[in-house]
Amino acid sequence: MKLAKVLWSLGSLLINVTIFIYISLSRKAPLELEARYTYINENWNIYGSHWRLEFFLMAMIAIGAIYFAVQSKKISWSIISIGQIILLMTYPLMLGGYRNTPFELAEMANEMATVVFVFGNLVFLSGLFLLYLNDQILKSWLRYTAIVLSGITAIVFLITFAEIISWSQAMMIGPLINLLYLINAYYGLKIKIESTD
Repeated sequence: MKLAKVLWSLGSLLINVTIFIYISLSRKAPLELEARYTYINENWNIYGSHWRLEFFLMAMIAIGAIYFAVQSKKISWSIISIGQIILLMTYPLMLGGYRNTPFELAEMANEMATVVFVFGNLVFLSGLFLLYLNDQILKSWLRYTAIVLSGITAIVFLITFAEIISWSQAMMIGPLINLLYLINAYYGLKIKIESTD
């Protein structure tokens, strides 16, 4: 139980660092796709290390979520776990698909990684919405904040998955996701597993 709480909370806290790094890297990279992939390969030490670290942190969050799902038998934690497992599939696509590959292959890997990432976040955030909707641990103001944040971000990923808005437009909600991960980190420290939903 203690290890699961540490993995969930520490992973949720530190993932914010990788989000800020990704935003910083994205601003430096060219907008044109072929030039962007060339830039990524020229700076692979930074990009590759960043994605490996993010992969590791997301795995920590997934392990914590799976433990909570098994112990609590709550559907919300099961949905969160499934979302995290889907998200983990993003990283092999990027790590294997971008490095020293022809532009067409890198472009295909990017499209696949984006679809997986968007859908994984949709599932993950929907699980968080359900978790916080039924929560009795957090103070009311923090619980309602978590409900609003998870609800808004889940809707944004839903309309992104439905191709109503683009991935670049969806990235505008980054700060909301940062706040939600901070609440998740705090929640992990406060959680007490019960076997009722």
